[in-house]
Amino acid sequence: MNNNFDNIDKKTIDAARRGDTNAVLKNLSDTDRKKVEEILADQNKLKQILSSDAAKNLMKILGGKQNG
Repeated sequence: MNNNFDNIDKKTIDAARRGDTNAVLKNLSDTDRKKVEEILADQNKLKQILSSDAAKNLMKILGGKQNG
């Protein structure tokens, strides 16, 4: 399965699977971390992203549950 996560290290993926958001953010570049923090602070952006096909696929990859 081509998941476009080839450039993410195993520690970051494992942290995401555990739900350890601090560890995930710590492993991101400063630019990516700022983008994530901006998205998390904006309810409209957050809802838009979480309802996207990409977010749903990411949840499948990480083993999370998906509604709908």
